[in-house]
Amino acid sequence: MSRQQPPVVTLSDIAEQVGLSLATVSYALRQHAKISAATRARVATAARKLGYRPNPRVASLMAHIRGAQSRAHQERIAFIWVHTSRAQARENVFLKNVFAGARERANQMGFILEEFWTNDVGMTDQRLEHILRARGIVGVVLSPVTSAETAITLGWDWRHFSAAVIGNVTWTPELHHAGHHHFLAMRMALLELAKLGCKRPAALIESTVHERNKHAYLASFLAHHPHAAEARRLVRVVARGSSSNLHAWLRAIRADALIVSHTDLLDLPGVARAARELGIPRVTLYWGKETPRTIGGIDQCQDRVAGHAIDLVAAQLNANETGVPDLPRMMLFPGKWVAPRLPRRVRTIP
Repeated sequence: MSRQQPPVVTLSDIAEQVGLSLATVSYALRQHAKISAATRARVATAARKLGYRPNPRVASLMAHIRGAQSRAHQERIAFIWVHTSRAQARENVFLKNVFAGARERANQMGFILEEFWTNDVGMTDQRLEHILRARGIVGVVLSPVTSAETAITLGWDWRHFSAAVIGNVTWTPELHHAGHHHFLAMRMALLELAKLGCKRPAALIESTVHERNKHAYLASFLAHHPHAAEARRLVRVVARGSSSNLHAWLRAIRADALIVSHTDLLDLPGVARAARELGIPRVTLYWGKETPRTIGGIDQCQDRVAGHAIDLVAAQLNANETGVPDLPRMMLFPGKWVAPRLPRRVRTIP
């Protein structure tokens, strides 16, 4: 004998219980600032007592409806440029790509993406929070940080927001993240180089990146290098702008390929000379459309990563979730391999 399913509780049931309109109940359950705290609490209590559960199919339908509405009535998600100037946001190729991906995904889901800057003159954490709450903005996407910071704090009362971070920088408190999977990206680079016949790839990892990704590049290099016993001497963590001459090191270890965490490291003293003399392929783990095609690597697809951050925020909005998550979700993506254009004869060292 089948068990009888409990009756489905709808927004209409809650509205009838508390004597409010459907729209008011919907906004209240999403913790919208336009609804008073007392009303939000009353609606939440009634929903809990009635056993209300959000219907994911309805949430999907509402996203579609939002996309069909006039822009004047669309809900807004805040894109917060964290410790980034307006000039940086407009000029930096990486940041422009990130914002374009977030905006495209927001538009697909029926949201308007509105930009805010923590670095604006006279702006403080508290003032920015007040602006968002006064505008009734609950959904928040936090930009990646291009400075040397490895940990970020924003002095907000997170109970009022559904937030997600783009990137892997540590936040306090920790929020949901969409970011790059550094461990799998390094593994992908090693596997693809192996297909090219490279048996002794070396790696240079920039020190700030090393700390931000919690040593994931290094761990993957040591775990997946073709010569695991020698991998430790084939990798170095270096500061960007280091004056150390790496020519002798690359010659001594008999590297047959070079992986760098960022293309800038190819300009360190001795690196270009050694790569030219050895005739080895060069690979960057931060490949972009502006990267010379003689250099291969990992396209991190940061526009897609930013789009997934929008998905994280939309999921919270549809589930009426706000505040600091007790178990932050980490959506990580390894990117795509871009093969280098190799010279006709690539010298390898037996």
